[in-house]
Amino acid sequence: MRIAHVMLAKKFGGAERSFVDLVLALAARGHEVLAIGEARGVALDHLRGAAGIETREVRCYGSWDRLAEQHIRRELARFAPAVVHAHLARAAHLGGRAAHALGLPTVAKTHNLVNLKYYHYIDVLVPTTQAQADYLAARGTGAALQRIPNFSRIEAVTAVPNPPAPPYRIAALGRFVHKKGFDVLIEACGYLVDAGIDLVLDLGGDGHELGALTRAISRHGLEGRVRLRGWIDDVSGFLDGAHLFVLPSRDEPFGIVLLEAMARGVPIVATRTQGPREILDAELAWLVDAEDPAALAAAMRVALTPGERSERAARALARFHASYSEAPVVGAYLDLYTRLGR
Repeated sequence: MRIAHVMLAKKFGGAERSFVDLVLALAARGHEVLAIGEARGVALDHLRGAAGIETREVRCYGSWDRLAEQHIRRELARFAPAVVHAHLARAAHLGGRAAHALGLPTVAKTHNLVNLKYYHYIDVLVPTTQAQADYLAARGTGAALQRIPNFSRIEAVTAVPNPPAPPYRIAALGRFVHKKGFDVLIEACGYLVDAGIDLVLDLGGDGHELGALTRAISRHGLEGRVRLRGWIDDVSGFLDGAHLFVLPSRDEPFGIVLLEAMARGVPIVATRTQGPREILDAELAWLVDAEDPAALAAAMRVALTPGERSERAARALARFHASYSEAPVVGAYLDLYTRLGR
């Protein structure tokens, strides 16, 4: 099958990683994929040279950019895909309109609670969580809905590993932006260190809040305890050996990093935000309210004690295999593409 994917973002976060993983997985199954991406972005760098994938760059300055739309239309006409899959609002608006003009069926994945004015030309909306599906259904989009979760291509462990002796190593990963709540995690680690718990926090990522996080580390006296690791390419290597993975987000629409921790058998503490509530429950992880460093510290302390931590991690690993690994999710997309494809 010939499938076109359009992603016009410049940054590289969860939505962009999802785009890259899906394109690579489709090509690995023998499908021909056209990946159209923003020339100033980084997502296409992860796809160049891969067998079965054709990459094309476009410069897009906004959802109003008709020149970008014309460029996308020319590429779609040349490639003649069976279906066009758009990621995020700008691609859904411009890529969807270009595909509509060519009579091509369209799919758009909603990575969050989206503004529907950008999705008029989409035939099937794919929410990744039930909360997103309910939001779309309540607004009467006119498009069909099919919920398909995110997945991760990370290699899963066969059994939950035994971490080394303390100091306890805490791992966290993501863009350094306010909604990710890393300042809350740093404060929680301060509570634990003050309580005599020997730990280090490895914090992977980068972003405009790097300076603020550095100041928070100093303010809580955690120099040497919190290690800023920069952007992480080898996620498996980063997670392996961790006693605990923490997602402290104030807002988390999904959280692909949770899937990666599940796959590597690392116990998880996360906030009760949209994605974690969908993926996890009290049988699989410890969930706490967002923006509450004391509650986060208390849950982390419990999760670091022997016993139930390994049992929850094992159940989370099993959930990953059943629901969030590559095979079931990519299979669901291929079923959808086949139904839509001309």
